[in-house]
Amino acid sequence: MNTGLFKRLVMTAATLFAMALAPAAAADADCKPAVSADGKPAAVRDLGAYPNSLLAWRAAVREKYGQEYNSWRYAKDRDVDCREKDGQWKCSRTAKPCKDVLHRLIDSATGNNKDCKSDSLSSYGARKKSEDAAMEQAEYGWMIDTRKKYGKEWAEWKNAADTDIDCHKVGGGLQCIAVGVPCMKK
Repeated sequence: MNTGLFKRLVMTAATLFAMALAPAAAADADCKPAVSADGKPAAVRDLGAYPNSLLAWRAAVREKYGQEYNSWRYAKDRDVDCREKDGQWKCSRTAKPCKDVLHRLIDSATGNNKDCKSDSLSSYGARKKSEDAAMEQAEYGWMIDTRKKYGKEWAEWKNAADTDIDCHKVGGGLQCIAVGVPCMKK
């Protein structure tokens, strides 16, 4: 391999690795004013009202600032307020949307080499004790649901666009919801 090419590849890998270690710090550079959104009421808090508020917040941010800002995971000053009234739960979210710099860097480096569906899908994963395990379960749940709806060629989380994962405490562990637009690599 060409020495110059090897050095550029090592520098690119080191830059990506450093950004992966501190994605929140990278996102600080470009945040917008806070956005609030109310989710649709539901009879169940954790599997109804809570994810409804995530989808509502993401939609409000996408409409106001564009999809590069609608990741709850990279938002600042996040707050979720869930209340029960007359047997119905309603959750509201407020946060400052921030650009996911690492995601945009990877997208620009790989180019637009995907065929994507028009709507996102969301799925819960099994409750786990660690955040990593709960996030993995949410991704797995998303892949299963996507496979059922569109087929296995659409069901790769690594190919999905506009992805987000949100975790919250449930019982003695964490449960996460994964949201993403199914894409098939061209």
